[in-house]
Amino acid sequence: MIFDMRDGNVIFARFDGGDDFYESLYSVIEKYSIETGVIMSGMGMLKDFEIGWFNGKEYEKIQIDTPHELVAMTGNIETKEGKPFAHIHVALANPEKKLVGGHLFKATVNVTNEIFIYKITGFKLERVQIGGWTPLMGKYTS
Repeated sequence: MIFDMRDGNVIFARFDGGDDFYESLYSVIEKYSIETGVIMSGMGMLKDFEIGWFNGKEYEKIQIDTPHELVAMTGNIETKEGKPFAHIHVALANPEKKLVGGHLFKATVNVTNEIFIYKITGFKLERVQIGGWTPLMGKYTS
């Protein structure tokens, strides 16, 4: 289940335990027609998540099943190949209070997540394939 609300360009969304994090996020992105945005903050807990570190050529990924406290979340929303794409990094604390972090590939919400998004309307960001990676490119819309 998702609870969400909007005030101007700021969107708040709460995801519930058991929700697929990205399915929930993309549902909010679609509902509010977000083409470009900033994930200002995220907190709560995640489990069954996959994070990675980019070594310059590819992502080195690890899967962690144990619930972790979502200490920090940041990211952006843009388009990639004509579809919304959320590029998110996280810092998560395990039960021993040790941090792990990196690019978030997948996750299941554990208990709850509280996410704040800022919808940008003055320019549009898009990931464009250049060689072996997809950097952000932008253009003004107004």
